[in-house]
Amino acid sequence: MDIEEVLNSYKDKIDDLLQQYLDAKLVQYKDFPEYIKKFVTHVNEFTLRGGKRLRPAIIYQTYKMFSNDDLDEVIKISTFIELIQSFLLIHDDIMDRADLRRGKATVHKIYERVSHGSKFNDDKHFGNTMAVLAGDLACQFAYEIIIKSGFTDEKRNRLIALVSKDVSEVIFGQITDIMLSYAKEFEEEEVLDVHMFKTAVYTFRLPIFVGGILADVDRNTMDALEKYAINCGIAFQIRDDILGVYGNDDNTGKSSSSDIKEGKKTLLVSYVNKYGTQEDKNILNRYLGNFDLTDEEVAKVRNVFTTSGSLDYSIAKCKNYVEKSKKSLQNINVNNNDSMLFFSKLADYMAVRAY
Repeated sequence: MDIEEVLNSYKDKIDDLLQQYLDAKLVQYKDFPEYIKKFVTHVNEFTLRGGKRLRPAIIYQTYKMFSNDDLDEVIKISTFIELIQSFLLIHDDIMDRADLRRGKATVHKIYERVSHGSKFNDDKHFGNTMAVLAGDLACQFAYEIIIKSGFTDEKRNRLIALVSKDVSEVIFGQITDIMLSYAKEFEEEEVLDVHMFKTAVYTFRLPIFVGGILADVDRNTMDALEKYAINCGIAFQIRDDILGVYGNDDNTGKSSSSDIKEGKKTLLVSYVNKYGTQEDKNILNRYLGNFDLTDEEVAKVRNVFTTSGSLDYSIAKCKNYVEKSKKSLQNINVNNNDSMLFFSKLADYMAVRAY
């Protein structure tokens, strides 16, 4: 099984359904003022920019492991999580002061330009304010998809409760991440805690639990799935942080210097703080978290991660979490072996996603 092929085939279905839903929202708001329609268009465009649609694929494949009923309805409801993704990413970009998302301007940057062109004389604040509202609207769209789905009231209510709980945990993870970004000293365990709350919970546990709820999966099986989700999610984020420093901008959709300029606290950084030479630490102290770094200075930080052994350590740690996630799958009885294979291959994929 080629995991990228499977994700791409599912991506097309999700993109079509999202397009239909978001086009319908524009029709719904056709009599609203032009600036409102333009605002909805920006939310739509951001959501449709791309991405692997990993989370809806996980919902679908989890459900399919245990049931073959209502598969079309499962695909439809799974689109909600892409709008939750938009909600979180739009807000995240503001906090990270990011210029790009998936190769295009972030929403707050789009509205900074609107402010500048309209001579509002408050470009940054206007951009941030409108982006906060754009994220909020995407979140409301997500809940609407759940509410209008064809599943029972009991299942819809359980999903709403689940999404509210898990998104709250993601927010707590983001708070922890922000606090960590200001910390002078920190431990590897604190980085891994952020990975668990921000990524493992949201990217893996939430969609897996959505699929499990819809398929009426029992508690013991959900517990085994949760172990898979947490370990795979941490592996995903470790790899993501590696790509955030060594990735190709065109492939990742964001600058490979942004995490360094932001001063993001990752395993790469924690390893150098603990095991690096004094010169390594001095370079990080001098350059990490400086938004005005030159390409040469970014390269110096990148070189520290490589020569200190931090990159190799992070890669090995990622692979270790992948193996733990795959071990959890051994305790699950399923109806569909192809879906089980999907999750095994997905775990492997976490460790080899290309630069």
